[in-house]
Amino acid sequence: MILALSRQTVRQTWRPYAGAFVALACGVVLIALTVNLIGAVEATSHVAGVSSADRTQLADLSSMFGFMAAISLFMAMFVVASTFGFVVATRRRELGMLRLIGATPRQVRRLILGESGVVALAATVVGCAAATLLTPAALWLLRDRGVTSLDLHAPAPWIAWSIAVPCGAGVALLGSWRASRRASKTSPVAALQEAGLERRRLTFWQSVIGGLCVATVGTVIVLSTRIEPLFALIVSILLPEVIVIGCVCFGGILFPFLAARLAAPFARRNVSARLARDHVRTAVRTPAALAAPIVAISSIAGALILALSFTADWTTALDREQLRAPLVVEAGSRAAVAAVGADPTVSVADARTTVPVRLGPDGETEDVEAVDLGTTVAARGLRAVRGDLAALHGSSVAVSETYASDAGVGVDDRLKARLDGATTRWRIVAVVADAPDLYGEVVVSRDLVAARAAKAPAGLVFVLPRRGVAASEARASLERSLAGTHSQVLSADTWIDRTDDQTRAANNLGLWVLLGPAGLYAGIAIVNAILINSSQRRRQLRVVAQLGGTPQQLRAMAVWEAGLVGAAALATGAVATGFVGWMVRHAIASDVAGAPLTIPWFPLAGVVVTCTGLVLVAALVGARGATRA
Repeated sequence: MILALSRQTVRQTWRPYAGAFVALACGVVLIALTVNLIGAVEATSHVAGVSSADRTQLADLSSMFGFMAAISLFMAMFVVASTFGFVVATRRRELGMLRLIGATPRQVRRLILGESGVVALAATVVGCAAATLLTPAALWLLRDRGVTSLDLHAPAPWIAWSIAVPCGAGVALLGSWRASRRASKTSPVAALQEAGLERRRLTFWQSVIGGLCVATVGTVIVLSTRIEPLFALIVSILLPEVIVIGCVCFGGILFPFLAARLAAPFARRNVSARLARDHVRTAVRTPAALAAPIVAISSIAGALILALSFTADWTTALDREQLRAPLVVEAGSRAAVAAVGADPTVSVADARTTVPVRLGPDGETEDVEAVDLGTTVAARGLRAVRGDLAALHGSSVAVSETYASDAGVGVDDRLKARLDGATTRWRIVAVVADAPDLYGEVVVSRDLVAARAAKAPAGLVFVLPRRGVAASEARASLERSLAGTHSQVLSADTWIDRTDDQTRAANNLGLWVLLGPAGLYAGIAIVNAILINSSQRRRQLRVVAQLGGTPQQLRAMAVWEAGLVGAAALATGAVATGFVGWMVRHAIASDVAGAPLTIPWFPLAGVVVTCTGLVLVAALVGARGATRA
């Protein structure tokens, strides 16, 4: 009986649940699409004949899509839970009427959960079907935009369905469960109220979860002076989510307060602004529901944009600090590498050579740096932060600080390796400083992999001129020696600048992949929340109109309300972004003195402008529809 009543209620009062349906369906599309992308990568990695370089690219894609899936799931849980809570809060009078005619709190709670289940069923079916249709287009777009050069094929759709359906249903029921508990406590008197003031008192769980988030941020602040760059980068990925959750827990108090303060200069001179301020100041669910997706996308996107930019600054500073060779040759062939070493003006020609080796307990293929220790130390500044590089010979290996941290290994540990059909255990003799542009995460003696090193493709050659030979003179001589070999001789500064540009271009492409779907979903959620609010405020606007408000004033009031809440949410996101950026920057500056500071103003401004535009346009459209009715 309750389920039948739930279906009937959704069918008759479809307007508020239409927004919840859109939010959940888009969330299911987002989750299923990322699962399909990961499945396509995994299926391609098991195809016979895939080269080592392709496997490395597939591993990077898998990590990228996994991170995208985490962001997608977080955004879906966040937005859908907020939307369902908002929908239930707008039905206070209706729920009060049910209580007035004898419905028990348990029946009200079951009714809300049943309605959410009906909406979740429809949304998951539509979302999974849409994701299946969009997957081939997404794979084509990834190849077209240069994210991958591989031809990825869509996996079987049932894999994504089996993950997206329970995720979508679970997110809907989880979001509506909290709202149903609040709805079950609705008093029968609510049916007789002409206006209702929402309570601002925090629930027990809001206080606990919000307090934990505040404590986490406080701990990071205390430890920020001792955080290493690598750990700071990891924290920069996770901390925005903690900040967002804390803001939502206190959102019913935080956003009305901030919006009212932002309205103060305008409320004195503008009637619509004053009405908007008064409504926002007394509301709870409306500001919180609208601010939720704005805070989420602005905090996560802003922090990630800054973190990637500062990481590029860090690697560039490491390159400048360690690179000792004044010239870098981009060799076009192995003959060109030999010609560099034979040039009479060259003292040291340190060729960068990487070979594929199966490493670790899982036997995954990774690129290993094969070095001649003397030339690499002289040209690239290879140095140990722990252990002794002099022991790097035979079946020994050095690993970078990042690799040691990720794999949980250190000096004197053994690293399992499979080479030429034989399984050996290399002893780690040193942990070297991070410098990903200069050498890899795993470094071995060239003699250990001599056969493979001899067949490795040509790459970079770091050049030290002979004593008494100027770098310009050596460069001119090398250009003559390498004429017709499709090689290029660069100064160290030029090579570092070019590498930095390539890194930032790759970061921008990665941001497009990571944040594109989540940003689109956040945009839909922003518009959705505003339109739901507008559709539920017709009665209130009619009362204001009867008191003398003109349609222009009513539309202006709606735009002011959305703009004030949006500004408060963006201000909160800016604070979160600034804090994360400061933490990462402080760790980098402590590690490398004189590291450059590059703030990507254009992408950050793009986030602000896009959110502001969506808020104002959706508010204007919703206000026109509400005032016309």
